[in-house]
Amino acid sequence: MLRSAQRALCLALVTLLALAPAALAAAPAPTETYAMLLTQLNAKTGSGDRVTGATLDKADHHVRITLANGARPLVSYPPGEDKFLVDTLLHHGVKVVYTKPPAVHHTLRYIAAGVVAVLLLIGAGVWFYTRGRTDTPDAPPAASAAT
Repeated sequence: MLRSAQRALCLALVTLLALAPAALAAAPAPTETYAMLLTQLNAKTGSGDRVTGATLDKADHHVRITLANGARPLVSYPPGEDKFLVDTLLHHGVKVVYTKPPAVHHTLRYIAAGVVAVLLLIGAGVWFYTRGRTDTPDAPPAASAAT
């Protein structure tokens, strides 16, 4: 019984490890070549392979094109061809949309600010607690009257 449970656990771990690289992929893989994009730009007006729109990601050197047949393949282009690609798209009447860089969230800054605020509150509490105290010794004991 224990052996079957160990086998099931081992199988589950192997399956997770096999699926992990696919789940951690940062960017989708290009589905078309740059040369194919250039030929699709020269396609005739009635063709389904004609490019009608493009979304350009300059940081990753990818362009997602919209074809007349509704397909949206991803194309990777060489970094040096950026200006040429944009000029060619505009020359062929394709509207180019640029992607925005992702917003930067300063999570660590918020955590640090919270820690500083808590430390300030603790310091203020200690200061108020010790403010009224004096470190002078109490009055000496009274002398006894039985002398």
